Formats: sequence, structure tokens, C-alpha cells
Amino acid sequence: MSKKIRDSLFIVFIVLFVVITVLISLYAAGYKLNSQWPPRIGQLVQKTGMLILDSNPKGAKIIINGEEQKQYWLIDVGRSNITTPTKIKNLLAGEYIIRLEKEGYWPLEKKIKIESGQSTFMEEAILFKRSLPLNLALCAPQNLSFSPDKKTIILGQDGQIINLKNASTSTITNSQGTHIQWSKDGSQVLLGGKLINLDNGGSSYDLSVIGKTATNFYWDEANKKIYYQANGGINCIITDKNSVSTVLSGGDYAAYAIKNNLIYTIENVEGQNYLRIYDLDNKFLKSSSYLGNGDFHFRQDEYHLNLYDSKQQALYLLSDYAEQAIISKIRPVNNWQWLNNDFLIWHNDFEIYSLNTVNNKQELIIRVSDPIVDIAWHKIKNYLVYANSQQINLINLNLDKKEPIVLLRANDVNNLVLDEKNQLLYFYARLGQQSGIYKLQLQ
Repeated sequence: MSKKIRDSLFIVFIVLFVVITVLISLYAAGYKLNSQWPPRIGQLVQKTGMLILDSNPKGAKIIINGEEQKQYWLIDVGRSNITTPTKIKNLLAGEYIIRLEKEGYWPLEKKIKIESGQSTFMEEAILFKRSLPLNLALCAPQNLSFSPDKKTIILGQDGQIINLKNASTSTITNSQGTHIQWSKDGSQVLLGGKLINLDNGGSSYDLSVIGKTATNFYWDEANKKIYYQANGGINCIITDKNSVSTVLSGGDYAAYAIKNNLIYTIENVEGQNYLRIYDLDNKFLKSSSYLGNGDFHFRQDEYHLNLYDSKQQALYLLSDYAEQAIISKIRPVNNWQWLNNDFLIWHNDFEIYSLNTVNNKQELIIRVSDPIVDIAWHKIKNYLVYANSQQINLINLNLDKKEPIVLLRANDVNNLVLDEKNQLLYFYARLGQQSGIYKLQLQ
């Protein structure tokens, strides 16, 4: 080899060394060559960003813009999938479609934006199981009532108790009813006009003293009182004293509710309905609001007392202060759920909405083509489950593209109840020839 060739090779090696050293240094510093064509002089080298990924459950494969992410040990030998949790460095600034896949789970897709010199986080990616439902009880369509600790279900119309810990069932004899009230510790229920101890199935209090005409029971556990309607009035039993007194009389009471030492009533006066609120101690009328014609019912949960007109499909949000009884009216509403003290969701036949009562911001979440029969929302992980009569769908609200996942196809789906702690969905459905209560593992 001549000296000229040796000198040329030496120069080439020096140039390659310098170039490779510069490229390695740039890569280590978070820069990358832009491979766009045609090349732009000012953008040949760009500052990159980093994507920090995690999923629940962990171990999901990562696909970016259709390309599965692999770890290369030596050129094209010894490749292995990159799975969550991980950090993916040296991504050029721009938008990417991130897809996470794991066997036995529904895939997740999300569009993210990478910024130069910054880290982008996608650490709360939830993957949902492709699981099969488990039948808990065979029964006719009816509402589910959960104990406060989510360990027991009661089917009021059948008087059936389902122990969710061991999936065993038992029956409360002669205690059928649609309205169920639980004690705070879940050991007792007011059902069908009876106060029942679930530990032994016996009656905790004998209500026979009030007669067979009593209806619309309400249990004030803290004050050991049971309210009910009978003989045209609203009455009260003090259980530890076994005494009965009249709370209100002389009106045509279509419905009532007790809250904050106030009694809310729907009264019919000359064919028109009024919402009237009385002081529970002195029976003084504090306010009266005209409602007009309708079929009115009170519904109380751990957050609010609401009034619903099933005839007009109107939901009335009520104040805790008697002087300002009705805050607002929303319609049409088929069903609703308070997620906390300030956040409400509801649905009509084809739309699901939310309302933040702090800033009075109302938002359309989704519009669908098949009539919605029920909804359930996980407050913390921010996903929504909704059903029509033939399937159950799930929407991950953390994603930009809110595409529903079809969790299950079944008939007569209704009564969705979500156990947030254990990621379990309970519902009524007909699968094949079996109609009853089912549970579905979501995570």
C-alpha cells in the first residue's frame, strides 16, 4: 500500500472518529439528526425530548407511530420488546400515537406531544381486562342495592342476599320491597317495612305496632327514628322508646324526605304540586315552591338530596337551605349520579353530560346512537361505563380520542354498579338463556 493511500485512509479515519464522537456527544446531550427529506439546514440537528411511560398493569408492549419499540443489544441480534414502565429518549419534537398492548387486555391508544428538551409523562395508562362475566344469581330484572362496604348485595324484589366475599346467597323471608336503606356498618337494612339484622336474618325492630297501612319508610339511624306515611299523614317511631308521633298531617303528601332537621314534602293542592319544606322540630313552614303537574320522587345519596319528575324527565338540584329550595332544573334526564359533592353526571337517551357545580360548567361527554340505559363512573381513575340494552361499553376519559371499548355483548343489560376499590362491575343481564346478576372484572 502506497504512502498516499495510507495518508488518505488515516484522514478518513480521523474524520470518521470526529464525526462519530460528535454524534455520540450530541446523542448523549439529547440531540438527534432530523431525517426529514428534503433536509433543512437549520433543522439538521434538533434537541429531542423524553417520554416516561407506565401502565396499570405493568409489562405492556409499546408501539409508537405503528413501530414496535425494541431494545437492540448488538445491531439486529438479541432484540427484546421494551415494556412499561420505561423511559424512551431522543424523540424528536412533535405528535406521536402511543399504543400499549398486553395479552388478555384491551389495547390503549393515545396521542401525545413531545417538546424539545422536556420530559413528557404518560404514567396513568389503564389497561382493561378482556374478561368473562361470572353469574352470581338467577333472577328477574330488579335493582341492586350495595352495602356501604361493598361486601353485600340485596335484591329487594326477591328478598335475596348475595355475599360477595364467597358468592353465597340467602333469602330474607317476607321482606320484599324496592326501597332499601342500609345502616352505616352494613349490618342492618330497612326493607319492605322491616328493620332486619343481616347477621341472623331476624327483625331488629317490630314495626307491627304501626299497622299494615304504613308506606314510604325512612330510617334515621343516628337518631333511632323511623318515619313513614299512614292515614294521610307523615309519622315517626322513636325505636328505643317504642313511641309513635305525628310529624305532619292535613295535607296531600305525594312524597317526603328528611335532611338536616328539615322535612321536604311534595304536596298536592287543588291539582297542583308544591315543594314545601318544614322545620322538623316545630313543623314551621319555611318555604313553598310551585312545581306544576308531574310525578315527583325524592332521591338521597351520600352527597345530596335531589327531586326528580319522571313524567317530565326533569332533575331538580336542591339547596341545603330551605329559603332557596331549588337551585336549578336539568332536563331531559333519565338517570344521574353524584361523584362527589360538586360533580354530577347524568344521561338521557343518547347523551352523557357532566356538571361542575362550583363553576357551573356543563360538558357533553359523549353522544351515542343506541339508547343509554345506565351509567357508572370511576371517580379516581376517570373512566366511564355505560350500557344500552345489548352491550356494556367503557370509555377511558383520560384519552384524547374517547373511543368506547365493548366489554360485553348481552341482552336486557341494566343496573350498573361499580365497585371502585376492587375494579368490579356488577349488573343485570340476560346471557344466552340465563337472566340474573353478573360481575365483570375490569382490571
